[in-house]
Amino acid sequence: MFIKNKKSIILTILFTSNNIFYTLTKLNGEVLFWTSVGSKKLKGTKKITVTTITLAMNSILNFVNEFKCNNIHIKFKGFNKNKRLAMKYLKQTSLNILSISDLTAMAHNGCRLSKMRRI
Repeated sequence: MFIKNKKSIILTILFTSNNIFYTLTKLNGEVLFWTSVGSKKLKGTKKITVTTITLAMNSILNFVNEFKCNNIHIKFKGFNKNKRLAMKYLKQTSLNILSISDLTAMAHNGCRLSKMRRI
């Protein structure tokens, strides 16, 4: 699925209704660094704003520069109106983006329930 490169990592961005989580992992799944907007001492609806997304992205990019890794795969999960903004911000950096994927799970109403008992 991913291009095998010695210095490539995966950035997973999980958008929840109240928070945004960022996780940097190696290709085998070993976590290198993680952060969230809530860990930046913000509460409530302030966590889902444009400035907080860029604030958390800057801490991720600082770690990537220290790790000396330019090749990155990006995974998005969850629904948020700022997903495009995060993608645009990552494209403006000097990182070599190898792949972008959206892994948002879509509900399909599930299995049919069993017949209800009548009394």
